[in-house]
Amino acid sequence: MERPANEEMVAGFRDGYDLSLPEPGPNRSHSYRHGFMCARIDKRKIDWTGTADDLRVRAANAMAADEAQH
Repeated sequence: MERPANEEMVAGFRDGYDLSLPEPGPNRSHSYRHGFMCARIDKRKIDWTGTADDLRVRAANAMAADEAQH
């Protein structure tokens, strides 16, 4: 079952649309960095050759990594 994006992922996505912001560092959550990356893919600042399913797997992995840290 697919999980909805969490708040950190949504925040990262929103921030990723602001092209003046730098790439997030390791101080940000995995979910935030994934959302940021997805926005940059949308803005064509990152070339993505994978599929939407690949991004869904990455999103699930990011959320699992964040949960494992808490």
